[in-house]
Formats: sequence, structure tokens, C-alpha cells
Amino acid sequence: MLDTLADPLSMLPTWELIDEIKSEEREVSRHRARQVELLRELERRTMRDPSPTTLAADLDVSTRTASELLETARRTPELSDRFQKLQSGAFTFDRAAALARLFAAGAEDETLAEAESHDIAGIYKLRSLTKRVRRRDERKAHAERHVRTWTNLDETAGFLSAQLTSIDWATVTAALDHRADRLPGYETSTREQLRADALVSIAQDALDGALQPGTSTGTVVTVMVDAAEASHTDCETGASVTAGPRIGPDTLDRLLCGGSAELVVAPETGYPIAVGPTTRVVPPKVRRVVLNRDGGCTIDGCTSNYRLEVHHILPRSRGGGHDLSNLTTLCWWHHHVDVHGRGNAIDPDSPPHRRTIVPESHLPP
Repeated sequence: MLDTLADPLSMLPTWELIDEIKSEEREVSRHRARQVELLRELERRTMRDPSPTTLAADLDVSTRTASELLETARRTPELSDRFQKLQSGAFTFDRAAALARLFAAGAEDETLAEAESHDIAGIYKLRSLTKRVRRRDERKAHAERHVRTWTNLDETAGFLSAQLTSIDWATVTAALDHRADRLPGYETSTREQLRADALVSIAQDALDGALQPGTSTGTVVTVMVDAAEASHTDCETGASVTAGPRIGPDTLDRLLCGGSAELVVAPETGYPIAVGPTTRVVPPKVRRVVLNRDGGCTIDGCTSNYRLEVHHILPRSRGGGHDLSNLTTLCWWHHHVDVHGRGNAIDPDSPPHRRTIVPESHLPP
């Protein structure tokens, strides 16, 4: 005789498992209906509405669950057909809560009846179509508008979080998509990545006064460099933007390639000893010669003239100089995203007006 029996669940056919799951969900609904009744009585006795946050803490549930319990208690009459169906388990609690929110949005009986034939996502869609947009709602949305920015703990990435009014959101989204459609990276980037690139390019236009194509001077920043730190880590530590996040060797390469950078160098003591424009950035006269010579982005097949920038084929960090043979013109997307952002490089053996981009690892040492 076997010492242990097989798990009885493993013996059940699939359809019985599904039926039992449904049965348990009906039991959950009946318990939720009882909680709704108890909450109604609690509000009658205390003559005040408990907050979702307080109820969530008392019940050890999420604020969303607590909010749905309260909304269902307040918006589902005790003698209503909806509440009776919740008590019997004919309605799941999620359905009852969605219908309660639809009722709170001002839905008529006809709409509520129609909603019973919809799935829960469809009920919320009906609610969005039913809910009135009042002046106070629009003014509240305007008052709560914000854009928050912060960096991660090691300051290697930055984040944005925004809340806008509906029309402002539509304006910003349209502007990002309009700019993203002008960038040549649609074949290798997601829509979200292109929108991120579009946001950065719009910000750079604003800082540069929306310069015409071919006249960009690049980003103007001050970089703080602790020489003692940077020297033994190949600039992977010890460099940061003034009053801003830390940066690494890729970002330094980009700034020293096409931007106007000012270095504040600190010796072993950590105190600045020199402040001034770096001589490693391409001189303005040389930039103009290169831009005029190339007449546009030199990447094979690219026709973009957006924010044309001069790039060092052999990076300055690897000994590349400002001689004309080491310089080429790239559009903003190929320079900012494809080369410096992705860590790629220009193949030095490709033709001057049909340059190709390769992984940096493919270059000779």
C-alpha cells in the first residue's frame, strides 16, 4: 500500500478545476457583499466616511481595493438588483465595483442595464463616455499639472514623470510624434525610444534658440573632473555635470566631440586648479569648413539635415585630432543616438560621403 496518496487536485479534470475556481470567486463575492453591508452600518454609526487609506491599513489590502469597497457601499443601494446579484455570487465584486463607479458617473438606468452585458473593461469604457467633464474637473487637472525629474541612485539615468491637462497632453504628444517622424532611426528604434530622442532634440533646440540646420554649436556644459579619480578608472568615475548627475567616458566623448565643453579639473587634493574652455572641442572655423565640405549627413543613405554636427572618426580619447580627414558631418540622430548613445563608431575605411556605422568592437585596436 502506498504511504502517501497523490494530490487529489492532480486527479481532477480541467473543466472541474475551472468550475471550482469560479465557485470560489462566487464565494469571494458573497464575502465582499457582507463587507459592503458592514461598511454601510459603520458609516451610519460614525456619521463620517472612512478614507481609502485608513481602510486599506485596517484591512491590510491595497488602497485600490479599499476604494472599490467604499465606492460599492455608497453607490450600490441595499435593495437594488445589483447588490442582490453580488450577494448571490451572480456578480463578481470587480463587476459590482465597476457598475458602482458607472452609477457614480451619472449613468442612466438604461446605460446600467446595457453595461451588464459588457465585460469589465467595457464597463469602464462606458464610464469614461458617461462621466461629465465639469469646469471644476478641468481646473483641478490644470492645478495638478506637473513635470517631475530625478535620477536613479547611481546617477547613470534620469527619469521624467508628468501630468498634463488633456489638451496639453495631446499637444505634447503630437509635437513628440512630429519630431520623431523626422528622425531617421525608425527602423532600429521603438516608438518610445524615438519619442525620448524627440524630447531631447526639442529641448536642445530651445537652448540653442531653434538654430537653422547646420548652425548648431552643440551642448554647452561645465564638467567637473576629479583628476585623481578619473585617471585610474579611464574616466568611469570622477566626472560629473556641475550640480548634476555623474557621467562616464561615452558622455565625455560626445561632449568633447561635438559640444562646447568647459572642464573644471581638480588635482589629487580635489580642489579646482583650472577653469576655462577646453581646447579639445572642434574649433568653430574648422567646424564650418567640415559642414560646408560635406553638405549634410555623410551616413550612407541619410538625407537628414537636422542639427548637423561634426564628429571625430577616431575619438579624441583614442588620439584622434582635429585634422579634416578625421572629421565628418552627422545629423543629430546618427551622432547623438546611433554613435554616442549606442556606443558605435564610424568605419574609417568607408567612403567620405557614404560613411557606415559599425560596433566599436569592430574597429582595429
